[in-house]
Amino acid sequence: MAALDTLIRTRWAYLVLAALVLACALPGALFMPTLDRDEARFSQASAQMVETGDLVVIRYHDGLRNKKPVGIHWMQAAATVLTSSAEARDILSYRLPSLICGAVAAMGMYWAGLALFSRRTAFLSAAVLGTCLLLATEAHIAKTDAAQCAFMVLAMGCLAHLRTRADIGLGIAFWIFLAVGVLLKGVIAPMTAGLALASLFFWERRAEWLRPLMDWRGPSLFIILTVPWFLAVQIATNGAFLWEAAAVDLGQKIVSAAEGHKGLPGTHLLALPLLFWPGSLFLLPGFMIAWRVLSRRPLETARLRPASLAATDPAGYSALSSEAGVWRFLVCWALPTWLVFELAPTKLVHYTLPAYPALAFMAAAGLERWLTAPLARKESLIAIALFAVPAALLAAAASPPVLALVRADAAEAFGPGLSERVAYIWSRDYGASGAWMWTTIGLFIVSAWTCWAFLSRRAAHVLAALLACALAAGIGLKGVVLPNQSWMLATNASVDALGEVCAFPEGTAILEASGCSGPAPKVIRAIAYAEPSLVFEVGGRIILPPDSTADIPDVGDDPRPAWLINVGEAEGREALRGLAQSASAADRCLRLARRFAFNYSNGDPSILVAAVLEPAGCPQPVRPAN
Repeated sequence: MAALDTLIRTRWAYLVLAALVLACALPGALFMPTLDRDEARFSQASAQMVETGDLVVIRYHDGLRNKKPVGIHWMQAAATVLTSSAEARDILSYRLPSLICGAVAAMGMYWAGLALFSRRTAFLSAAVLGTCLLLATEAHIAKTDAAQCAFMVLAMGCLAHLRTRADIGLGIAFWIFLAVGVLLKGVIAPMTAGLALASLFFWERRAEWLRPLMDWRGPSLFIILTVPWFLAVQIATNGAFLWEAAAVDLGQKIVSAAEGHKGLPGTHLLALPLLFWPGSLFLLPGFMIAWRVLSRRPLETARLRPASLAATDPAGYSALSSEAGVWRFLVCWALPTWLVFELAPTKLVHYTLPAYPALAFMAAAGLERWLTAPLARKESLIAIALFAVPAALLAAAASPPVLALVRADAAEAFGPGLSERVAYIWSRDYGASGAWMWTTIGLFIVSAWTCWAFLSRRAAHVLAALLACALAAGIGLKGVVLPNQSWMLATNASVDALGEVCAFPEGTAILEASGCSGPAPKVIRAIAYAEPSLVFEVGGRIILPPDSTADIPDVGDDPRPAWLINVGEAEGREALRGLAQSASAADRCLRLARRFAFNYSNGDPSILVAAVLEPAGCPQPVRPAN
């Protein structure tokens, strides 16, 4: 621990925290394919923003995307312009803002924690948040949540520091960070901060510490940063954006289970040990401290917050920055927001992420207390269970026997005529990946190490083992196991089939990378398949249902037309049958390639057929042997 204390007294602490997040998230960013559906939609919309030069209206393919504000699209567009190009459709460039913001979230936690706890606890809380499964996952997905978490941490960090001293600069910074949060995800940032402030006022009956927020420059900057874009997009969309974003997107999630994501109250709490893993080991000790401090029960340790950090000016800051004041702040940060999402009918695992920083502070405080005072046997067993059960689930889910059972069950959905063949193809492909048991073995070893270190109270081993757990999950699951589940990646199967018949659209990066030569289709016509990841991969050169048909275009319009048809659906089978008949009547060669996939986006088996109609005859496409 002496080495840790030496590190956190230097500025290198911030870089170490950023490196922790990147080590856990970068494997996913590098190796995971473009994910359906949100990541692909965000990335495609950002690519179209770069292509059109329109930085106001958000478009996905041929329509408007009036769901979330523009903030993440500006970030992704800037990252793509600086590191790649819209035409390249390099998903990594669209993931860079999430990666960077994940690191910023951890560094912001350290800064915010310096106003709440000791320097060591602040550092540990940042490490807990940065390595937890949920943030480390969101940090490699090209959407809003990692960025929103970062600016939520910074905004709430301003409030934490304001509870120790009056500082106009902190008040102005709070409004700036809140404005970015609004541009990222609308009402979520104001809701989280507003509920925290209202709860604190109701609890403490004090508002003098909020005076720096009332300085006119802060609210003015908030308006300047947010209102112009909202006005511009309202004008550009004839008033459609706010109506669709508020009433259609947000409203449906509040009053009903939108998009089939239904869950009962308590769902988020049930998922917490897994999503907060490996820091879930110290959730219970953290919750116990909160309960004992706020219920004024004796705490068997020294104060977690050094007395030197508490102000003693006449405005009453000593009470706000006391031990109880710190825990009131954390509870008011986490609990009201958590309850909102527990009560909302729509449940998605990332919804509660704005509350995770407060939980990370609690868990780090629990770890700090554990270093000086052992837990009772019952408490230790519960803490171990909250860690070990998720660890066992992750290790089992990554094991070849479990994956084989899941693949076999998915293959059964293709029916008795195809299930055995599909299962064989999928097993052969996964066997060729070489993933085998290494991730399961690694997770088992580091999890057992963590449990042993915790029960034997070896502090340095606990910290090292928790870090090893996070790295094993980040590298093993997101860098090895998940990217090799080709059987459930329908768009990858589609791309593979299109590549077999050299049916990538002309002028796209995917065509150039394929090595195919000769005439290329103008566009892909998708029938009974419309996953956004395929739209992104083919550079938007695709006609989606219901606009796509099996009708053969004139040779002058598209001399070598191509289709991607899901014949697992009745609509797709009928379309392929009609296309074959039309090709025969026109005396043209119809080249086909077929792949099987279990589409994880909708849980349906997909039989994906790439079809290309040659101008005449059936020449072999020219492409490299590999």
